[in-house]
Amino acid sequence: MRNIFPIWILATAAMAQTGTSLPAGAAADNKMALEAKLYMTRDEAKKALGADPGPNIVVVEVTVTPKADDGKMYLDHDEFLLRSDRDGQRARPLMPAQLAGTSVMVIGSRGVTSGGPVMGGERRVPYGGIPGVPGDPRGGPPPTLPHPQQNQVGSPTAGASEATISIEEQKAGREQNLLLDALKEKLLPAGEIDKPVTGLLYFSFEGTKHRVKHFELVYRKAPPRIALRFEEPKKK
Repeated sequence: MRNIFPIWILATAAMAQTGTSLPAGAAADNKMALEAKLYMTRDEAKKALGADPGPNIVVVEVTVTPKADDGKMYLDHDEFLLRSDRDGQRARPLMPAQLAGTSVMVIGSRGVTSGGPVMGGERRVPYGGIPGVPGDPRGGPPPTLPHPQQNQVGSPTAGASEATISIEEQKAGREQNLLLDALKEKLLPAGEIDKPVTGLLYFSFEGTKHRVKHFELVYRKAPPRIALRFEEPKKK
């Protein structure tokens, strides 16, 4: 029977071997071993990528080692989850095109009355950049977005909201191309693996008051479900 070391021993060993000054953690069972380092700030994320990912991006460097009897496992990005105890935020990894793609979804709305349109507005979000948004293979429109041309009417004289959705293709600048290349190059490999793999995962987190102790990285594929906490590096 294969021995399983306590998580705190693995975490300490991982930080000692890498000599990292970043928060790190580790966990394992008899099918896989998971090690991770946390890049919380924008400057740390920029250093990890070699390019600026923008605000509200948390980068996690992950090493996955298959430990099953046949030495193989299927690694799925969508099974990773980063959560914060501070406010309950949960985030799945974003793909490179979701952070640095050129397609933008324009969500427009205008108020109408019996006399015709009276006001308008619009907002832009990355097309295919948000799970559950059209263009993302993992789901369709979220319930909070109205269907194109769907009227929301109260009474014949009351104001109504008419929504329109369109896709605009923007020209990528040099910095955006550099970021996209870096995101792709350093992304954690996925699919069937038969040896240890290391790469980055990218998460969007709002707010600036998250602390290392708040974060938990989970690999949800069951069985098993593996979770690790990050520990601050020990000061010398």
